[in-house]
Amino acid sequence: MLLILSSIFAILSCTCTYFVSKKENRKRKIIFAFISPFVIFYTFYIVGIISLSIVSENKKVDMGIGDAWYVPLKNDYQLLFIDVPEQAGINKENGVTVISEVEKIEENATQIFGKTTGNRYFLLDTKTDDLKIFDTDKELSALHAVKKLNLVETTEFYSKRKNDIMGYWPLLIFFFL
Repeated sequence: MLLILSSIFAILSCTCTYFVSKKENRKRKIIFAFISPFVIFYTFYIVGIISLSIVSENKKVDMGIGDAWYVPLKNDYQLLFIDVPEQAGINKENGVTVISEVEKIEENATQIFGKTTGNRYFLLDTKTDDLKIFDTDKELSALHAVKKLNLVETTEFYSKRKNDIMGYWPLLIFFFL
């Protein structure tokens, strides 16, 4: 995409330079007009990637590039996706998988409620590292009598959490570039 965009601007700038410039030094000006869009766009791209990497590292949220993405949960846990959204799992930040194949999730204080792709339900207390597995949502709801469970798709949870944590940083980075 960047190559195509740079090429289009290079062709346009070469054409304009050819018609606007005088015959002396025209060749040098055309070469400069051809190279400039590539230098400009790739510089913005590299600076943007570096800036997003810094923000991502500080906020402990991935920047969305690659085959694994994650967002932090309470007490050093994270929701991690590998390759496809159906491969969501809850891991400790040290890499230990606590539960895999998470399909739906809700976080309430230090408790994480969820449903796996095998139609099993779970409750993870991130403060005590206690994991309980249930066969039905009624068993899970019985432990959570304070309010009705509101399990959401993991991709929706990920998007909302990432936007809440990252805030306006990506926009600010691209605005100042």
